Amino acid sequence: MKPTRSILLASAALSLVASLPAAAQMAETAAAADAGSAASTGQVSGVVTDASGNFVAGATVRIEGSSVVESTTAQGRFTLRGAPAGQQKITVRYFGGADVTQTITVVAGQDTEINVSLAAAAGTDGEITVTASRPIAESLAAALQVQRASTALVSVIAADSIGRFPDQNIAASLARLPGIAVQRDQGQDRFVSLRGARITWTTVSFDGINVISPAGRETRFDTIPATIASQVAVRKAVTADLTGEAVAGQVDIRTRSAFDYPGFKAALDLGAGFSELGGGRQYNFAGHISERFFNDTIGILVSASRFEVDMVTDNFEIDWETASEDDEPGNETRAWGRETETKSYRLTRSNTAFSGKIDWRPDNSNEIFLSSVLTEFRDDELRNNYIFDLDQNAVATSSTAPQSTARRTGYADIRTGNTPFKGTVFGVEIDSTLNSLSSRQRIFTNTLGGNHIIGDWRASWRLNYTRAQDDARHRFTSTWVSPSDRTLRPTVDYDFTDPSLVRVTLFNTLADANNNYSKGARRDIISTTELDFVNMNRLNLRSQTDAYTARLDIDRNISLFGQDTKIQFGGQYNKRTKDSNRTVIEAVPATLAAKGIALPRQEAISINDPLKVGIPIGYSFRYHDTKLGSDLLDSYIAAGATRIQANTTENNFYEVTEEVFAGYLMGTMFFDNGNIVAGVRAERVDNTGLSNGTIAGVRQPINTSSGNTLFFPSIHINYDATDEIKLRLSVNTGAARPDYTLLRPNLNINDATQTISGGNPFAVPEKAFGVDAYFEWYMNNGGFLSVGLYYKKITDVLFDFQQPFGNTSFDEPGFLRSGYDFNTTINGGSGNIKGIEIAYAQPFAGIMKSIGAPEWMEGFGFQGNITINRSRATTPDGRKIDLPDASDLNYNASLYYEQYGLSLRASWQFRSDYIDALNDDLNVGDTYWQQVGRLDLSARYAISPRVELFADATNLLDEPGRRYNGVRARIQEYEKFGARFMGGVRINLGGSGKR
Repeated sequence: MKPTRSILLASAALSLVASLPAAAQMAETAAAADAGSAASTGQVSGVVTDASGNFVAGATVRIEGSSVVESTTAQGRFTLRGAPAGQQKITVRYFGGADVTQTITVVAGQDTEINVSLAAAAGTDGEITVTASRPIAESLAAALQVQRASTALVSVIAADSIGRFPDQNIAASLARLPGIAVQRDQGQDRFVSLRGARITWTTVSFDGINVISPAGRETRFDTIPATIASQVAVRKAVTADLTGEAVAGQVDIRTRSAFDYPGFKAALDLGAGFSELGGGRQYNFAGHISERFFNDTIGILVSASRFEVDMVTDNFEIDWETASEDDEPGNETRAWGRETETKSYRLTRSNTAFSGKIDWRPDNSNEIFLSSVLTEFRDDELRNNYIFDLDQNAVATSSTAPQSTARRTGYADIRTGNTPFKGTVFGVEIDSTLNSLSSRQRIFTNTLGGNHIIGDWRASWRLNYTRAQDDARHRFTSTWVSPSDRTLRPTVDYDFTDPSLVRVTLFNTLADANNNYSKGARRDIISTTELDFVNMNRLNLRSQTDAYTARLDIDRNISLFGQDTKIQFGGQYNKRTKDSNRTVIEAVPATLAAKGIALPRQEAISINDPLKVGIPIGYSFRYHDTKLGSDLLDSYIAAGATRIQANTTENNFYEVTEEVFAGYLMGTMFFDNGNIVAGVRAERVDNTGLSNGTIAGVRQPINTSSGNTLFFPSIHINYDATDEIKLRLSVNTGAARPDYTLLRPNLNINDATQTISGGNPFAVPEKAFGVDAYFEWYMNNGGFLSVGLYYKKITDVLFDFQQPFGNTSFDEPGFLRSGYDFNTTINGGSGNIKGIEIAYAQPFAGIMKSIGAPEWMEGFGFQGNITINRSRATTPDGRKIDLPDASDLNYNASLYYEQYGLSLRASWQFRSDYIDALNDDLNVGDTYWQQVGRLDLSARYAISPRVELFADATNLLDEPGRRYNGVRARIQEYEKFGARFMGGVRINLGGSGKR
């Protein structure tokens, strides 16, 4: 790794050092050069619009005779600096249409303004006409144009002309791109894995400013509604001007601006629907409105959205173990279900977002803006959980004690006819939790920035403040358990033979005088009076990250070795502080008894609503109620029968601060048929941590600090083999920093057992070196094909592990704690990811025309991609495994039809098995998520250019989520969510025509 990194660094440095003679010459003759430039060159500014008058983003603009290519912004704007004075030809290219050429006269020292309309290319064979009735083809063409114009490897999702994304949250939209797989929570798209990499290896940014998620490095994309974005770009090979803290890549979310539209703009979505499982309602509201004032120099845009769904999910789980009680022959290969549980959820989930942006553009060379985005994801759940503790009171099969003493239950005993997948256990303890849980994740990000052109120089600056919060405010949680008398506990027949239907059958437990157990009458319910009270508590948790960012980027175009070259440099400062505080107030039997309060039964918080459980779990129960439980706990608090849970606040408090000082130098050399981008970025990271640690039974503050300096060189070569075919080669580097929860110095030191547990503030970043080679074919008929190969080498991969502590800071006479066993997350060995990525998209309109097919057949189209991936990693103990989160196969396929105002799409998404967690018990095996596919349907009908009806159906085949240990037959978790349906209306006002 080090020799390769050194070679890459040297190559990037040489590419940039080549510009030093020119830079020195410019410095020596700056005044003369500027004067000469002003006398012989001018500036060309303009706007590119489509046939409907809407702004076109990503179109490439070039002055004939120059290699420099500028791309239009989201507002369709471009600025060509240093344009030679006199008559010049400007050529504009956009995917799917013919080139548009316009002749202008450039006046030296002045800004020449032009407007270019792509309507001039009307009638060409491959044209994609942008209308509200062709949203899929329109959005695809816009995304491919941005991708084509990029100087680095990127995949893009773009909104259609009314600002509509294909999905409700960003995670669901990203799942449509090549190389991206999502992880779902209770059926909802949440985390993103980019080309098989860990979910912590992908960063997220808003308008180019990296934002830390409420969950830390582990970005939850379901907290971000798609409605706030006009475009999402996934950068799989980052350039030196972007942060180096990404191993897999960066997801950049571009928010809306009033200048994205030619004039007044308003759009509104109203939708309602239901969830198939449980019949819960769902609704969606999303809208934005914008206008420009004071002769189009000030633009204001505001947007808001709200999505909410009521749902239920069915869940069962099994905890497998190599049972120590099993002493019979063959025990080394048997794994037993230590416990099985069912979780029945009643959920309300919602996304709420507000955004606003004010732009001031006094002229073509200056812009200052202020933007704010507030998003909140809220999860309110009621959870009934019943755990059948099969190994409770189990006795080794080798025990020779009489049954009256041993009181064998039959767990893990093949002599009774039991097997790991089917059998009977007598007198099983039931552990139950009835909870009312509420969590919120918020992102509040604010950016003040500017873009300025001063002569031949361009400068961009950004000041950002972001607050990310992860709150849990549980109304109550409660725990209940079976009585100690085993005849008051049920006997359980368990049947795990069908991984999709784990069943338990309950019977009364009978015992004779010698405690020989037998089945009594069949039971079909867990009553609200049979379990004893253990505790009731209320959690308040807040983890908050405050982040400050300052960034400056400067660039200038020069001639280097006879080639047009852009030299770019800049710096960035980040300071992020995360603190976490947790408080739990609890009522336990002792606190209630001290106040003379009788212990409650589950019936005190139970209701008689009908069950909405879809899986035949083998028994029934009663739901509980938030208000009843909360009121009961409030009464205990009012009576003084509660206490603060010991050690919870003290042991869980931490504060971690990260400071990053970054600078970069980058050069882009343009040729007639492409460009080369080479650069290097340096980042100095300093971490400090504060927490409470327990040493020899005494709690005391612990402070730690660490730091590192890393260099991230990169080279990106883009070659236009033909007008349609682009070849890309990228060599890049990156690093994923340890999460804040790991960097916290929470340490519990037990001198009696000579063990230490807690965070690892000395963990170092996981580093990556990657190579990408891509073939991209942008067809004249609007089709697109890409084939890419990628390889990424990773070192210092993080794993949960036990190792010697090694740090002498806590050594004392008689206590050499540096040699204690340390249970934490540590840097392990190396790993790699490699694979092939294929994407294909084709609107069939041009093909159908060429073969003379009927007009109605011109509306068909296809979009799909497949990623075949292989990964390996070495754990700290030398095991060779697949990287966690990495599927070997991901693919997406969509067939769509758009004609006569009707738009239909059927989409199928699939990902194969992948490791979720490692298991120390190799007989049981690591935990895997099983392969899953999902079918979604959507339909739109444009009544007019301003009004559209829509209907969406997701997860139509009701595909479950399944986890297993080692082999699929050993199911660990099975969960079903049902299909969901939504229908409504979209209204689109303004936004077309010129002002």
